[in-house]
Amino acid sequence: MVRFLYIKILNTKKQVRKRFLFTAIALFLLATAETFAQQLQRHKPVPEIALPQANGEELKLSSLRGKYVLIDFWASWCMPCKKENRYLKQAYKELKGKNFVILSVSIDRPKDKDAWLDTIKMEGMVWYNVWDSEGKIANTYGVTSIPAPFLIDPEGNLLSQGENLRTDDLLKTLKKYIK
Repeated sequence: MVRFLYIKILNTKKQVRKRFLFTAIALFLLATAETFAQQLQRHKPVPEIALPQANGEELKLSSLRGKYVLIDFWASWCMPCKKENRYLKQAYKELKGKNFVILSVSIDRPKDKDAWLDTIKMEGMVWYNVWDSEGKIANTYGVTSIPAPFLIDPEGNLLSQGENLRTDDLLKTLKKYIK
């Protein structure tokens, strides 16, 4: 009986050590992983975007400072994204002379580059278009589904994101901020 208890205690200690080691490793991985992909905070600065445009030249979000920027994450294969273009065009047409620009960020993969370029032309996307071929910027912004819109103020801070920047609500929301 004593021998059985001794073995049980040894096994329990091993289990505790394993649990402790597993917990310590999990906490270490969580602490050292990239954690910026959490929800962005309103009225706080957004991460820089520096991506190639259709012509190959790099465009930085910071170069648009001083303007309201609607960042729209999308892809050429995304039908809801294409439906949203109607509303983006309307907003662009009404607000383009009022300190407002659109920055469409495509998450198309490298094999879909031609589809991205064709969609820009076919959809009449005359505003800024950049290509996040590796999805790093989308991850940084915490994008988990598309379309994913973000409204940035002239100082580079997040004003709004999500559903209130889609369909008919897009123009209403923009007009609250842009006079």
